[in-house]
Amino acid sequence: MKFLKAVKIGFDSAIVLMSILLAFFIFLVVFNISSPYSKSLFGVIPALVSPIEKTITKDFVINSQKENISVSSFVDRYEMIISIKGDDLNQIPIIYKLIFLTALNLNLFFIIFVFFQASKILKSIIRSLKEDRKVVQHNLFNKNNIKRFQFIAYGFMVMPIIELIIYFSDYHFLSNYFSIPGFKINPILGLSSISWDYIFIGLLFMSLIEIIRRGITIQEENDLTV
Repeated sequence: MKFLKAVKIGFDSAIVLMSILLAFFIFLVVFNISSPYSKSLFGVIPALVSPIEKTITKDFVINSQKENISVSSFVDRYEMIISIKGDDLNQIPIIYKLIFLTALNLNLFFIIFVFFQASKILKSIIRSLKEDRKVVQHNLFNKNNIKRFQFIAYGFMVMPIIELIIYFSDYHFLSNYFSIPGFKINPILGLSSISWDYIFIGLLFMSLIEIIRRGITIQEENDLTV
Protein backbone atom coordinates (compact mmCIF):
# COMPACT_ATOMS: atom_id res chain seq x y z
CA MET A 1 0.00 0.00 0.00
CA LYS A 2 2.72 2.48 1.00
CA PHE A 3 4.74 1.60 -2.09
CA LEU A 4 1.75 2.19 -4.38
CA LYS A 5 1.03 5.51 -2.68
CA ALA A 6 4.66 6.55 -3.14
CA VAL A 7 4.54 5.58 -6.83
CA LYS A 8 1.30 7.54 -7.30
CA ILE A 9 2.80 10.60 -5.58
CA GLY A 10 5.78 10.27 -7.92
CA PHE A 11 3.49 10.16 -10.97
CA ASP A 12 1.45 13.13 -9.72
CA SER A 13 4.58 15.18 -9.00
CA ALA A 14 6.00 14.37 -12.43
CA ILE A 15 2.69 15.35 -14.07
CA VAL A 16 2.67 18.73 -12.29
CA LEU A 17 6.30 19.50 -13.13
CA MET A 18 5.99 18.43 -16.77
CA SER A 19 2.70 20.34 -17.15
CA ILE A 20 4.41 23.50 -15.90
CA LEU A 21 7.28 22.88 -18.31
CA LEU A 22 4.85 22.24 -21.19
CA ALA A 23 2.91 25.43 -20.39
CA PHE A 24 6.19 27.36 -20.33
CA PHE A 25 7.24 25.98 -23.72
CA ILE A 26 3.82 26.75 -25.21
CA PHE A 27 3.99 30.30 -23.84
CA LEU A 28 7.42 30.82 -25.40
CA VAL A 29 6.37 29.51 -28.80
CA VAL A 30 3.03 31.38 -28.82
CA PHE A 31 4.95 34.53 -27.90
CA ASN A 32 7.28 33.90 -30.83
CA ILE A 33 4.34 33.31 -33.16
CA SER A 34 3.04 36.79 -32.42
CA SER A 35 6.49 38.39 -32.25
CA PRO A 36 7.42 40.61 -35.24
CA TYR A 37 11.11 40.55 -34.37
CA SER A 38 13.83 38.63 -36.19
CA LYS A 39 15.07 37.00 -32.98
CA SER A 40 12.11 34.65 -33.05
CA LEU A 41 12.74 30.95 -32.42
CA PHE A 42 11.35 30.34 -35.89
CA GLY A 43 14.42 32.05 -37.32
CA VAL A 44 16.57 29.01 -36.52
CA ILE A 45 15.75 25.77 -38.31
CA PRO A 46 17.78 22.52 -38.19
CA ALA A 47 17.98 20.58 -41.45
CA LEU A 48 19.76 17.68 -43.08
CA VAL A 49 21.54 18.48 -46.36
CA SER A 50 22.75 15.79 -48.75
CA PRO A 51 24.47 16.21 -52.17
CA ILE A 52 22.46 15.13 -55.20
CA GLU A 53 25.62 13.65 -56.73
CA LYS A 54 28.30 12.29 -54.43
CA THR A 55 31.68 13.92 -54.99
CA ILE A 56 35.08 13.16 -53.49
CA THR A 57 35.92 15.55 -50.69
CA LYS A 58 39.31 16.96 -49.76
CA ASP A 59 38.22 18.28 -46.40
CA PHE A 60 40.24 15.56 -44.68
CA VAL A 61 42.67 12.84 -45.72
CA ILE A 62 42.20 9.20 -44.83
CA ASN A 63 45.39 7.16 -44.87
CA SER A 64 45.34 3.40 -45.24
CA GLN A 65 47.32 1.32 -42.78
CA LYS A 66 47.88 -1.27 -45.51
CA GLU A 67 50.13 -0.88 -48.52
CA ASN A 68 48.79 -0.67 -52.09
CA ILE A 69 45.36 0.42 -50.90
CA SER A 70 43.99 3.80 -51.93
CA VAL A 71 41.29 5.48 -49.89
CA SER A 72 38.82 8.18 -50.91
CA SER A 73 35.83 9.66 -49.13
CA PHE A 74 32.67 11.54 -49.93
CA VAL A 75 30.16 13.52 -47.91
CA ASP A 76 26.92 11.62 -47.48
CA ARG A 77 25.05 14.39 -45.66
CA TYR A 78 25.51 17.49 -43.51
CA GLU A 79 23.64 18.57 -40.42
CA MET A 80 22.92 22.24 -40.97
CA ILE A 81 21.39 25.07 -38.97
CA ILE A 82 19.47 27.49 -41.20
CA SER A 83 19.33 30.92 -39.59
CA ILE A 84 16.68 33.26 -40.94
CA LYS A 85 17.29 36.97 -40.51
CA GLY A 86 14.84 39.63 -41.45
CA ASP A 87 12.72 42.48 -40.20
CA ASP A 88 9.57 40.40 -40.28
CA LEU A 89 9.25 36.65 -39.90
CA ASN A 90 5.47 36.82 -39.91
CA GLN A 91 5.59 36.00 -43.62
CA ILE A 92 6.00 32.38 -42.57
CA PRO A 93 2.47 30.87 -42.66
CA ILE A 94 0.90 30.28 -39.27
CA ILE A 95 0.35 26.56 -40.06
CA TYR A 96 4.11 25.93 -40.10
CA LYS A 97 4.49 27.74 -36.79
CA LEU A 98 1.77 25.59 -35.24
CA ILE A 99 3.46 22.46 -36.60
CA PHE A 100 6.70 23.69 -35.07
CA LEU A 101 4.88 24.13 -31.74
CA THR A 102 3.47 20.59 -31.96
CA ALA A 103 6.83 19.07 -32.85
CA LEU A 104 8.55 20.74 -29.90
CA ASN A 105 6.06 19.52 -27.32
CA LEU A 106 4.69 16.26 -28.73
CA ASN A 107 6.82 13.84 -26.70
CA LEU A 108 6.35 15.81 -23.48
CA PHE A 109 2.58 15.92 -23.96
CA PHE A 110 2.49 12.16 -24.62
CA ILE A 111 4.46 11.40 -21.44
CA ILE A 112 2.08 13.58 -19.40
CA PHE A 113 -0.88 11.77 -20.96
CA VAL A 114 0.52 8.30 -20.10
CA PHE A 115 1.47 9.36 -16.55
CA PHE A 116 -2.02 10.81 -16.01
CA GLN A 117 -3.71 7.55 -17.04
CA ALA A 118 -1.27 5.52 -14.91
CA SER A 119 -2.00 7.76 -11.91
CA LYS A 120 -5.75 7.18 -12.34
CA ILE A 121 -5.20 3.42 -12.47
CA LEU A 122 -3.06 3.49 -9.32
CA LYS A 123 -5.70 5.59 -7.56
CA SER A 124 -8.28 2.94 -8.37
CA ILE A 125 -6.03 0.16 -7.02
CA ILE A 126 -5.29 2.05 -3.79
CA ARG A 127 -8.99 2.75 -3.23
CA SER A 128 -9.81 -0.94 -3.70
CA LEU A 129 -7.09 -1.96 -1.22
CA LYS A 130 -8.61 0.33 1.39
CA GLU A 131 -12.08 -1.11 0.87
CA ASP A 132 -11.40 -4.82 0.42
CA ARG A 133 -8.19 -6.56 -0.56
CA LYS A 134 -10.20 -9.33 -2.25
CA VAL A 135 -11.60 -7.01 -4.91
CA VAL A 136 -8.27 -5.60 -6.07
CA GLN A 137 -8.34 -7.59 -9.30
CA HIS A 138 -11.92 -6.51 -9.97
CA ASN A 139 -11.09 -2.83 -9.47
CA LEU A 140 -7.83 -3.05 -11.41
CA PHE A 141 -9.60 -4.35 -14.50
CA ASN A 142 -12.92 -2.55 -14.19
CA LYS A 143 -14.47 -0.78 -17.16
CA ASN A 144 -12.91 2.59 -16.36
CA ASN A 145 -9.40 1.19 -16.03
CA ILE A 146 -9.78 -0.87 -19.20
CA LYS A 147 -10.69 2.36 -20.99
CA ARG A 148 -7.60 4.01 -19.51
CA PHE A 149 -5.41 1.17 -20.75
CA GLN A 150 -7.06 1.56 -24.17
CA PHE A 151 -6.32 5.29 -24.17
CA ILE A 152 -2.65 4.53 -23.50
CA ALA A 153 -2.65 2.00 -26.36
CA TYR A 154 -4.31 4.53 -28.70
CA GLY A 155 -1.70 7.09 -27.68
CA PHE A 156 1.13 4.75 -28.64
CA MET A 157 -0.46 4.06 -32.04
CA VAL A 158 -1.27 7.69 -32.81
CA MET A 159 2.20 9.05 -31.97
CA PRO A 160 3.96 7.74 -35.13
CA ILE A 161 1.12 9.06 -37.31
CA ILE A 162 1.48 12.55 -35.83
CA GLU A 163 5.27 12.36 -36.25
CA LEU A 164 4.79 11.32 -39.90
CA ILE A 165 2.48 14.28 -40.54
CA ILE A 166 5.02 16.61 -38.91
CA TYR A 167 7.81 15.11 -41.05
CA PHE A 168 5.99 15.70 -44.35
CA SER A 169 4.90 19.18 -43.26
CA ASP A 170 8.49 20.00 -42.31
CA TYR A 171 9.73 18.61 -45.64
CA HIS A 172 7.17 20.67 -47.55
CA PHE A 173 8.17 23.80 -45.66
CA LEU A 174 11.92 23.33 -46.26
CA SER A 175 11.50 22.52 -49.95
CA ASN A 176 9.25 25.55 -50.54
CA TYR A 177 11.26 28.13 -48.63
CA PHE A 178 14.88 27.09 -49.20
CA SER A 179 17.11 25.61 -51.88
CA ILE A 180 20.82 24.84 -52.24
CA PRO A 181 22.15 24.19 -55.78
CA GLY A 182 23.33 20.60 -56.04
CA PHE A 183 21.91 19.58 -52.66
CA LYS A 184 18.69 18.23 -51.21
CA ILE A 185 17.29 19.69 -47.98
CA ASN A 186 15.48 17.28 -45.68
CA PRO A 187 14.11 17.51 -42.12
CA ILE A 188 16.69 16.84 -39.44
CA LEU A 189 14.63 13.86 -38.23
CA GLY A 190 14.10 11.37 -41.04
CA LEU A 191 11.49 8.69 -41.55
CA SER A 192 13.71 6.21 -39.70
CA SER A 193 13.54 8.46 -36.61
CA ILE A 194 9.77 8.08 -36.33
CA SER A 195 8.67 5.88 -33.42
CA TRP A 196 7.31 3.06 -35.59
CA ASP A 197 7.77 0.59 -32.72
CA TYR A 198 5.07 2.47 -30.80
CA ILE A 199 2.48 1.01 -33.18
CA PHE A 200 3.46 -2.54 -32.20
CA ILE A 201 3.47 -1.59 -28.50
CA GLY A 202 -0.03 -0.14 -28.90
CA LEU A 203 -1.28 -3.26 -30.71
CA LEU A 204 0.23 -5.46 -27.99
CA PHE A 205 -1.56 -3.37 -25.35
CA MET A 206 -4.84 -3.70 -27.23
CA SER A 207 -4.44 -7.47 -27.56
CA LEU A 208 -3.73 -7.90 -23.84
CA ILE A 209 -6.62 -5.61 -22.92
CA GLU A 210 -9.01 -7.60 -25.11
CA ILE A 211 -7.85 -10.88 -23.54
CA ILE A 212 -8.35 -9.46 -20.04
CA ARG A 213 -11.74 -8.00 -20.95
CA ARG A 214 -12.96 -11.33 -22.33
CA GLY A 215 -11.62 -13.13 -19.27
CA ILE A 216 -13.51 -10.78 -16.94
CA THR A 217 -16.70 -11.25 -18.96
CA ILE A 218 -16.41 -15.04 -18.71
CA GLN A 219 -15.69 -14.81 -14.97
CA GLU A 220 -18.73 -12.60 -14.39
CA GLU A 221 -20.93 -15.03 -16.36
CA ASN A 222 -19.62 -17.94 -14.28
CA ASP A 223 -20.28 -16.01 -11.05
CA LEU A 224 -23.86 -15.35 -12.14
CA THR A 225 -24.33 -19.01 -13.04
CA VAL A 226 -23.10 -20.12 -9.61
